Amino acid sequence: MFFKKKYKGIILIDVHDCITNLEDFKLKQGLFFAKRHGLKIENPNAFDTIDIFDWNMGYDENFWKLGLPQLLNTYEPKHLAKEALNKLSSLKYKILILCRPNDFSLSPENQKYHLAHIRTWLDKYNIYYDELIITEKEVADIASKNNISLFISANPKTIENMATTYKTIIFNTNYNKDLDGFNITRVSNWNEAYKKIISD
Repeated sequence: MFFKKKYKGIILIDVHDCITNLEDFKLKQGLFFAKRHGLKIENPNAFDTIDIFDWNMGYDENFWKLGLPQLLNTYEPKHLAKEALNKLSSLKYKILILCRPNDFSLSPENQKYHLAHIRTWLDKYNIYYDELIITEKEVADIASKNNISLFISANPKTIENMATTYKTIIFNTNYNKDLDGFNITRVSNWNEAYKKIISD
C-alpha cells in the first residue's frame, strides 16, 4: 500500500530575486553594457531592463543575449538560500520553484536559452527543490493546482494579486520597495524568510 506524503506546508518560490541575484546583475552588468553605448541608468527602481536604462528593444535583446550566460554561469544564489531550503525540506515543507520567463523582457531566443539552463544552474549550486515548474501560465493557477500554503516572490507584477489569497513573503528589491499590504511580509534575506516561515 502506498501512502501520500504529508507536508507541513507547500511553498511556491519565484526563482528570480528570491534565489537568483537578478536585480544586482541587471544593475551592475546593465550599467557596464549601457556605458559602452553612451547610456546610463534612468530608473533604478524599474523592473525591466528596458525601463531601467530606457534603451530600445534591440539593445535589450543584445544585453540579455550576452548577459544570460554570465548570469547562469558566474552569479551565485542568494546567501543562505541553499541552507534555508535544505532545512525547510527537513521540516517536511514541499519546495516548488517557479520560473516564468515571460515575467521580464526576453526575446524568444533568449527565453529558450534561459529555460534550457535554469535547472542546470539550480543543480550546480545544490539548490533543493521537489519540483521545478517552468511555465507561462498565471501564477494563481499554478498556486491553486498545487494547493500552496505560501508564496515567495520579489515580483510586484504577481505579488499584489497573489497576496489577496495566499500568505506572501516578498524579498526586498528597489523595484518593489513601495509594495505593501495584507498578507505580505517583507524580508531582506533567507535568514529572515526562514524564521518567518517556521514561526507561522
